[in-house]
Amino acid sequence: MTEITNYRLILDELDHTLSHVKDNEAEVFLAQVVKAKQVFVAGKGRSGFVANSFAMRLNQLGKYAYVVGESTTPSITSEDLFVIISGSGKTEHLKILADKAKSVGAEVVLLTTSPNSPIGQLTNAIIELPAGTKYDAEGSAQPLGSLFEQASQIFLDSIVLDLMTELKIDEETMQQNHANLE
Repeated sequence: MTEITNYRLILDELDHTLSHVKDNEAEVFLAQVVKAKQVFVAGKGRSGFVANSFAMRLNQLGKYAYVVGESTTPSITSEDLFVIISGSGKTEHLKILADKAKSVGAEVVLLTTSPNSPIGQLTNAIIELPAGTKYDAEGSAQPLGSLFEQASQIFLDSIVLDLMTELKIDEETMQQNHANLE
């Protein structure tokens, strides 16, 4: 019988990665989310799934949040925030979207392992998650960008807890905002 112990490695890697997130980066991001009229999110692959889950929680918090590329996503404006999740910070399609958001005056934030990346050069703020990406064979015992994607999910979930306090929203209210056409 196989003993399931790899979770310990994963938890240790997550602890190491998230303990290196700078408090000021998290505080700036929290303030940007609170201030934004609307929040737009984007990522590719598994990072896209993380972005989608963050948009879901924001909607449950009563914020207007949209996943870029969906047919019901409205125009971004100068009053809005665009959150990009990209480990490498160089996904060409996401860079094009960042350029567009900046051209209308929207704030752009990047969650990444590469703050000096092409997308990083376009942003108003960066949250650096020092984790391996699919381009790095080192940095994590996990394959490809697993550590980055997991760390992004946990970081954003921790921001949701802070947003609950900032916005004075309790879990009961979030449950009432939860999708009921499932």
